[in-house]
Amino acid sequence: MVDVRLPDFSPELALAVACVRSPLDETAQEEIRRCAATTRDWNQFVAWVRRHRIGPLVHCHLGQVVSSGVPGPVLEQLQDEVRRNRRQVLTQVSEAARIKRSLDAAGIRSMMIKGPVLSLLAFGDPTLRTSRDVDLYVDRSRVRDANRLIIEAGYRRFAPDLELTPRQEGAFLRMRCQFAYFSTQAGVVQELHWRLTSNATLMPIDQETLWSRLEPVRLNGVDFRTLPDEEMFLYLCVHGSGHVWFRLKWLADVAALLGRMSSSSLNRIATRAQSLGVERPFNQTLLLSHALLASRVPAAILSRAKQSSAARRLVRTAFRALNWAGTPSEPAETRWFNTWLAVQAYRLKPTLGYRWAEFQDQMCSPEDWGRLPLPERLFFLYLPLRPVSWALRKAIGVLTR
Repeated sequence: MVDVRLPDFSPELALAVACVRSPLDETAQEEIRRCAATTRDWNQFVAWVRRHRIGPLVHCHLGQVVSSGVPGPVLEQLQDEVRRNRRQVLTQVSEAARIKRSLDAAGIRSMMIKGPVLSLLAFGDPTLRTSRDVDLYVDRSRVRDANRLIIEAGYRRFAPDLELTPRQEGAFLRMRCQFAYFSTQAGVVQELHWRLTSNATLMPIDQETLWSRLEPVRLNGVDFRTLPDEEMFLYLCVHGSGHVWFRLKWLADVAALLGRMSSSSLNRIATRAQSLGVERPFNQTLLLSHALLASRVPAAILSRAKQSSAARRLVRTAFRALNWAGTPSEPAETRWFNTWLAVQAYRLKPTLGYRWAEFQDQMCSPEDWGRLPLPERLFFLYLPLRPVSWALRKAIGVLTR
């Protein structure tokens, strides 16, 4: 059996990693003290915290353990992150409640995934997790109605940022899993989901079974519903793996849930992962959380995860993404990161059916639809034109840098 070798992170990134361990027991506190003692560039540390979107959690843990050894301006910057995030989350919950009431009135069932609900479940505080948007999930059959109601509520749809033809809309609903909207007045981004993953073969959950097992969650006096425990954990595994875990924020969620989870619950989730064919993301998540954040994983489950060479390779890929280019700059703003990310998606499942669906998903490009409007009868040409469009944009990007 091969253990996962830890990466050689800078002292500043190592401290950021230490500050998101859960639970904050004596071992975790000692790791924070050790990393803080070797940290020299505190501005770099703050940059890493912002890049990984973990400000509130870092402020909470760092302040409890070594506040006297941290420069005052650093604590002030982290406190600013906490205040900004608290205001944002409270506004998000208020807006989500407003949209939910509109959906309820139209007979559209909905649930909130991730965001403040996940923060409450993982950390016991809806504002301890940085949240950039609100994710609402509705029935696939009611997406058009929900889309109309959200727009009528004062939101502008920006993804996709064009009026879809019937053929385009059909392809988008089949190949993608969400619309995105922005309210200028509230300053809130809402995402409307009708599937958990764009690639429908990645996490093939029976929808009616899912709706029948939702968990009730109360936020600021409003009753929301969210994913059942097993599906929530596996969704976080799949979501993080799909993004190669390039943000610590996602791993911190998993570590916090693992800290509250019984061995029997994790065993049930392991069985569910096998039935859905998502063992690779599940095993990668456990190995990564155990190696980086010292999450407690039952020995038998951890042993099985270590036996997966595919999962170990995915862990090494995640280490690279977490420390992309060795700087706290935003990975998506670097030249080849998004292309690299797209290639990694093919490693999440070994089946040909999944990989063919992933290829079709990546070839679906609303950006191309907007740049090159074609008649409905020529819609089939977008697929062969997609590689040409991609190559041209990359070439233009290289020439204009």
